[in-house]
Amino acid sequence: MDNIDSIKNLLNQIGVIRKKNAEIVEASGGRFNEFQACVRHRENPNSDFIAALLNPQGSHGLKHKFLECFIETLANFDPQKINCERATVNTEHDIGDGRIDILITDQNKAIIIENKIKSGDGEEQLVKYDRYAESIYKKGNYQILYLTLDGRDASEDSAGDVDYVPISYTTVIIGWLEKCLPFTFAVRHNNVRNAIIQYINYLKILTNQDMDTKHKEEIVDMIVDNPSFFKNAEYIQGIWNDCKKCFGKKIGDIIKDTIEKFGLERDPLYNDIGYDDFNAGVGTYALFHKNNWCFHLIISYTPGFETNSELVIGLSRDAVLEKGREDVDATISKLHELFIHLTCYNSGNWIVNTNPLKPIWSKTQDEISKYVFEEIKNIDEVLKNNGF
Repeated sequence: MDNIDSIKNLLNQIGVIRKKNAEIVEASGGRFNEFQACVRHRENPNSDFIAALLNPQGSHGLKHKFLECFIETLANFDPQKINCERATVNTEHDIGDGRIDILITDQNKAIIIENKIKSGDGEEQLVKYDRYAESIYKKGNYQILYLTLDGRDASEDSAGDVDYVPISYTTVIIGWLEKCLPFTFAVRHNNVRNAIIQYINYLKILTNQDMDTKHKEEIVDMIVDNPSFFKNAEYIQGIWNDCKKCFGKKIGDIIKDTIEKFGLERDPLYNDIGYDDFNAGVGTYALFHKNNWCFHLIISYTPGFETNSELVIGLSRDAVLEKGREDVDATISKLHELFIHLTCYNSGNWIVNTNPLKPIWSKTQDEISKYVFEEIKNIDEVLKNNGF
């Protein structure tokens, strides 16, 4: 009991410091960020910005310096494998049975980057990239990088036996961008420098590193100076993944119970899409439908802290395309008329609520359950009443 009380005391004191930091950031306007406002967690705009910096022919005007710095930042990667001066950088590169998020190539060699911020892995996604790269560049002449917020591994369904390197926004991308800043100190590169600084700050928000250094040091000193706090902090770190899994499982259970009430089922064509990842406590989404629907109901979950964690509910237009409807544009237009609180998301493939439930970590189970029920009920009634 004493140990539990000590842990509660530690968490309470950290909470006091975090609240003080949040109040200072809020008062100073430090939470405003153009990337946070416009990009949010969408993978394509993040890939586009990273690729724009990596591109030696990019409008940043610094030629191959950013690409060279990126390759030097990577561990266990030979910078001589890519000729940075003649390299080309493309996004959404079509390989026939998939699209590579970022492809860096000098014709003979390549770096393939799969960017995952909140979406789940596709079936054999990295396997397909590996198969394509081997046919074009041959083994030993390419490297596949799996980029996530925290550097987690790809799922076995996606990676199989593929040789790839997991990298993170938390260390690799932020570290690379910080190393790039000295290249932009000339006055003529002010716009580039400001954009990189804004993006670094955005990523620190996204990866929960935006606490002021002074307040971090205050927490560190508090823990280090108190032997019982030090031991309890280590204990909390050891069970943190279990906490995320437990929270994700509770959300998964709420979703499962609610969709059953409305007669929704998982689409058998999409059984491999990340529903089970709710239990793993990682960002994921799942698709559901009714037999008479030409849409998927989509539920997207992003774990995290503060403004980063959210639950989003809406519709996916993928099913409209797959069922061969000829009036896709008219159908989507009609949906926007019916759901005035919904907006396009994920490159226009999802039509989701512009007011998601967030930060989800601060919500009770009853609040989450009510949100899920009300959102699905609203969508179900509108579709039913308008002949969809």
